[in-house]
Amino acid sequence: MGHDPWQEGGGDVDEQVELNLTPLVDVVFSLLVVFMIAAGAMSDGGAADHAAGTIELSLPAGSATAKSATPQQVVIAVDVDGSLYQDGQPTDTKALARALLERVAKEPELQVRVEADEKLTYQRVMDVILELQRLGVRNVGLATRLAPAPAGGAAGDTE
Repeated sequence: MGHDPWQEGGGDVDEQVELNLTPLVDVVFSLLVVFMIAAGAMSDGGAADHAAGTIELSLPAGSATAKSATPQQVVIAVDVDGSLYQDGQPTDTKALARALLERVAKEPELQVRVEADEKLTYQRVMDVILELQRLGVRNVGLATRLAPAPAGGAAGDTE
């Protein structure tokens, strides 16, 4: 008869049983990645930004890269309701006019960046720009968001 290792006193008991932990570690890391991505997707979507003084705007697409405001630059934001903000603080047309008149008197080359929501009417954006011109602001720029690159790239694109 054959040799039965399960019988008492029979066979070599020198064989070691090993537990392979690699699949367990792979599953744990995969779950960790899923939870990290889910936590980012479930965040409050920028509610903390409002508390920090930023205005939620959906800017129209453009090709220029975004630059941060410099101390010699004023940022005027117009949200979807047409409300005005100067450097992140709510303002109205009269207060904005007073503040800009003072700044333009001190800094004739003052730069103003207008950030207007893409859902605003063209007329509302033009009203803001015309008011800036009336106040003597000569350097006015319009902020845009970076448009996604076309698939495959265009022939004239450079990096």
